[in-house]
Amino acid sequence: MKAILCSRNAHKAREFERLLPGWTVEPLDADGWPEETGATYGDNARAKARFGRAVAGAGHWLIGEDSGLEVEALGGRPGIKSARYAPEGGPAIAKLLGELEGVRARAARYVSELVCLTPEDEEACGSGVLFGRIAEEPRGSEGFGYDPVFVPEGEQRTVAELGNAWKERHSHRARAARALLAALGAVLLLAGCGGPNKTSRRVLRAFFAGGPVVRTLGERFPHKPGTLPCTIHDQGKAVQATCATDISLVKPARAVVTLTEAWNHGAKAHTWFFFIRRDGTVQSVIQEGAPAPKS
Repeated sequence: MKAILCSRNAHKAREFERLLPGWTVEPLDADGWPEETGATYGDNARAKARFGRAVAGAGHWLIGEDSGLEVEALGGRPGIKSARYAPEGGPAIAKLLGELEGVRARAARYVSELVCLTPEDEEACGSGVLFGRIAEEPRGSEGFGYDPVFVPEGEQRTVAELGNAWKERHSHRARAARALLAALGAVLLLAGCGGPNKTSRRVLRAFFAGGPVVRTLGERFPHKPGTLPCTIHDQGKAVQATCATDISLVKPARAVVTLTEAWNHGAKAHTWFFFIRRDGTVQSVIQEGAPAPKS
């Protein structure tokens, strides 16, 4: 899957390639970018995607993104104006810490909004929020933007110290990317989930004949839409569970395979969303829910 990120920020393009496995994401090469005058992050993300359409033309996947840092003690600033608050990196961090000098209440949140345009110009959106606080001084070397001074909720280290691997799972953009992938399945839906048609079954056969990870999952998941009893290991203990398979056919010539394991009387569940071609080739996958159990 190839997409154009309607942004001049090469850091974001590389980050989205990590957040959207199987996607190739390139920044838009263009001049005359529109001013970010929207009332919301979503407005600005949509304007960027539409600008990308005007530049790149039809037939492309386009992603518009807008994000910001909202600091409670600053009344939500820099917020939607984060990119214009100060030059990215050291200057922006220095200005932020200067404004917060002597302030003890340092609650903040990262916000990301995504708007994706399909080649057919259909729209899907995803949003993500990461709560935390602003550190007293910069720490860490990974990430970019305000990452050296943002400490996520429940953590003692900054995002820059936690590193890119942590960001790929927990950042505001990671959450927005997962929401976007789920939304794309709904926007592009052609056939209902679990449809018994021959195409669905043919695609599932091809899917479960794929790589080693999928073949391993296929040892306990049904190879057609439905549910089977299965045994998994939760914290080292064998427990009875249910393993359910579902599929949605989406366009153009793609599908979303959903595999869900539920145990502890439904109190725990783990779901894989596989975004695939109809020949069974996996393009990307996201996971949600309790930690993945072992079979």
